[in-house]
Amino acid sequence: MNKKMLIEDSIHVGIVLVTAIVYSLGVMWFLTPAGLYAAGVTGLGQIIIELISMASGFKIPLGVLTFVLNIPLFIYGWRKVSIRFAAYSLLSVIVQSIFMMGWIPTYTFGINALDNQLLFALIGGLVTGLANGLALRFGTSTGGIDILAQAISIEKGISIGIFTMILNCLIAILGGGVIAGAWEISMYTLIRIIISSIVVDKIHTAYNFVRLDIISEHIDLIAERLMKELRRGVTLISVEGGYTHKPKCDAFIILTSYELAVAKKICVDVDPNVFVIIAPAKGTIGKFVRKSII
Repeated sequence: MNKKMLIEDSIHVGIVLVTAIVYSLGVMWFLTPAGLYAAGVTGLGQIIIELISMASGFKIPLGVLTFVLNIPLFIYGWRKVSIRFAAYSLLSVIVQSIFMMGWIPTYTFGINALDNQLLFALIGGLVTGLANGLALRFGTSTGGIDILAQAISIEKGISIGIFTMILNCLIAILGGGVIAGAWEISMYTLIRIIISSIVVDKIHTAYNFVRLDIISEHIDLIAERLMKELRRGVTLISVEGGYTHKPKCDAFIILTSYELAVAKKICVDVDPNVFVIIAPAKGTIGKFVRKSII
């Protein structure tokens, strides 16, 4: 492993740890005190705990169920996304499981959570959505449903936020309305889900398309590196400078937003004076390969 890759992996591990801790605190400080359901596997774990508690009076720590339920999803992410993505997800799940074992005291900031469920739903949605979005934006995840959502997003190009919102709405309805018989819990949880999904989609735009028009005196080198490192096709268009009337070349390329940072770095590395136009693209028709996370 070279020094550059070691630094990148260290940064990713740091991001995994931070986002896992933030997500865990969002659940334990905002959602649980207000009686609201978390997203995905964590929310499913809350439902299972309630069912077991109702049947036997025994309460399993949320961290235990979070870890157990993530095992098959970890295997799925390993096969469908990438080994590195799955490893980061597993690390995140381990951190979450430790934090959700019940040893962290609930902190409600001096506010009665049950009397302010809307406030806690809004803040909890922002915090958990921020953690999920940042994790996915940097090629990792907070585990659980995010692993499944990332795999389907890569294969089908479906928005991760929309996919997770549908699944989490089902959890909210099942947990609050069907099992607990408290539809107000479902309503507040749905608000939390909507806020969280919006935040995820705003931060993580891995499969929204962007168009780059690159003008440089070293366009051949830039195009060569873009094709080699990103494995994307580049179209060269002959253009003319309006002021100098000198012939130039415009390198035209379609990327996902996830690849944008790498493309910009390539352009600036080759030519510090490069001129790049970045524009959103609604979509593509034809062959556009959706690639797994490295």
